[in-house]
Amino acid sequence: MNTSPPQTTRFQLIRSACRLFAAHGYAGASISAIARELGLSKQALLHHFGSKDALYALAVEQTAAEMVQLLFDAMQDDRPPEDQLEAFFAAFMAQMQADPAPTRLLIRAMLDHAALPTAKAGPSLHTLFEGLVATVQATQRWQDAGMPRALVVVTQLLGAASLMETTGTSLEVMFGRAAHDGARDQNAVILAELVSGTLRG
Repeated sequence: MNTSPPQTTRFQLIRSACRLFAAHGYAGASISAIARELGLSKQALLHHFGSKDALYALAVEQTAAEMVQLLFDAMQDDRPPEDQLEAFFAAFMAQMQADPAPTRLLIRAMLDHAALPTAKAGPSLHTLFEGLVATVQATQRWQDAGMPRALVVVTQLLGAASLMETTGTSLEVMFGRAAHDGARDQNAVILAELVSGTLRG
């Protein structure tokens, strides 16, 4: 008898775990708290996912795979790589404005990676960076720059895209709600200018 949750339910459980890990970090999200938030007993959660490490890895992998899909969608049309990257960052920003938790989780995963050798994510995070770096290297401006410089471009653009949405609460406390909301309204426009300027020179 198969006691695994149905795929849709499993996806939703992992998505909920993603939000908890994004909010509290790997260390701050106990298996008991995660189980309680997901409406499961601790034993049921461990039965379905094996361990906190495994659930964390699944949450990071599922989240990174969704980001990879954004990149693949942007690359569907036969457009110049500059246009593909602009489309990716526009979609990335729209998704992040709708829900910053996935991006916050990926940032936490990258920061915590060295400290969590057993909580290995799947290949999607690497695929995301590899795809972005290769696309940057295909642009006219960066084609001769080499992989290290292209990686810098990718990390700087992702950082610029992510910081405002993932630190919104802190910025609101520092500058007030009106200033934060006004800045948030301008974020996508300024990011688009930054991406275009960086890629096209």
